[in-house]
Amino acid sequence: MQRNISGFLPPYLVTELARRNPSDTHHLQTLLETQKIWVHGRKVFFPLGSGQGDRTTYDAKNRTSLPGVRMRGEKDGPVADEIVNRAHDYCGQVRDFYREVHNRNSIDGNGMDLISTVHYGRRYNNAFWNGSQMTYGDGDGDIFSSFVLLDVVGHELTHGVTETTSGLEYYDQSGALNEHVSDVFGELIRQRSLKQTADKADWLVGPGLFTAKVKGRALRDMLNPGTAYDDPRLGKDPQPGHMKDYVHTSSDNGGVHYNSGIPNKAFALFAVAAGGFAWEKAGQIWFQTRNRVSRTSSFQEFANTSLQVAKAMFPETVGKLQQAWAAVGISA
Repeated sequence: MQRNISGFLPPYLVTELARRNPSDTHHLQTLLETQKIWVHGRKVFFPLGSGQGDRTTYDAKNRTSLPGVRMRGEKDGPVADEIVNRAHDYCGQVRDFYREVHNRNSIDGNGMDLISTVHYGRRYNNAFWNGSQMTYGDGDGDIFSSFVLLDVVGHELTHGVTETTSGLEYYDQSGALNEHVSDVFGELIRQRSLKQTADKADWLVGPGLFTAKVKGRALRDMLNPGTAYDDPRLGKDPQPGHMKDYVHTSSDNGGVHYNSGIPNKAFALFAVAAGGFAWEKAGQIWFQTRNRVSRTSSFQEFANTSLQVAKAMFPETVGKLQQAWAAVGISA
């Protein structure tokens, strides 16, 4: 069951916001608009263009028509709108990461141009990849700040990389792996921009997404799933970090945003144990693993493949990788 739409906020959180905050109508509006995107899977197609992953950034002007008004192209300088500039620049950092670290020409490997739209909707609390472009809401300014954050951009564009490599189906464990690898590479892109070693990184997904009014550090915590937030208006972070707590559900495409916490913790533990910059060894293993698994890969299959890749690329890390998977209840 492949979905072309992937929203950064999980469905369970968008739904919980609407349920817990009935007087704040913009939460319900976000839920309805996001559900419409999930159900209809609206895709916008653009030509390949330059073949070098050139960027074009648009402004939706608080409407929901894509792509919107053109604001900045690849060779254009900064504009007055800093949100446009951030989206444009972060998109370039993601493209450069894949080019310089993995020798990949844009997200599809063939130089696909990178289209972004900011200021989507009014107080829209989400960001999404629709199969052809990135789109960002402004947030409500009360619970959520802007969704234009480097690891959010990296996460969403990585869905495009996955879509054009293994094509992990967006359902059950393969869907959780799809979400997982987006978290991984969004975090690695942020760590690289900060020049952080694995042991110095916070391993948070979306730090800065919440306003100061929220009792939460980020949307997810890769090292400690289930601890990222605990707030009356949001509820408590529901991610498990071990197979014994695996969430069996028919919602959220079979729990793809819940259960991604399990491989997230395995990767973070492995990267810290392997040492150094996480994108140099752990990230290389995960990139090749994601490319080699099948569309319907389970956690076990992904773990087994990662071990095979590690043996070929960095054999000295194999024991640490086995221990990381074992720590989340998977014997590789």
